[in-house]
Amino acid sequence: MCCLYRIVVSQEKRRNIMGIAANQARLMTLTARQHDLELRAQQISAQKMVLTYQSQQWASEYSTALNDATANKSGGFDQDAINAAKSKYDAAMTSLSSQEKLMDMELTQINTEHQAVKTEYDSIKSLIGDNVEKSFNVFG
Repeated sequence: MCCLYRIVVSQEKRRNIMGIAANQARLMTLTARQHDLELRAQQISAQKMVLTYQSQQWASEYSTALNDATANKSGGFDQDAINAAKSKYDAAMTSLSSQEKLMDMELTQINTEHQAVKTEYDSIKSLIGDNVEKSFNVFG
């Protein structure tokens, strides 16, 4: 009976160690994935900042074009120049807006995936804690 008990304990010990090792490997994989997602989210945020800067540049150019078109020496304004500046500005804003929407969708997807990875990470971490506790109970 004594030898049978040792064999059962030894098998249980190996199973817990393998479970802990496999879960630890999964935990490291999840951690790496979390970091990848966080990096991608930061890159998208940086790209959105570039879009904001470009938007400001286009607004400044539009304002300058309007000022030039309305600052005639004769006191009138050049409607063709105003229309051209407006169409150029509207086209640029439409392009920037569509790029920003795509980035927002990608960022939402990344945040959703990050939350799923975090949930799985917490689950695996809890499982490792349970396995360690069981291991100590086998020896104790």
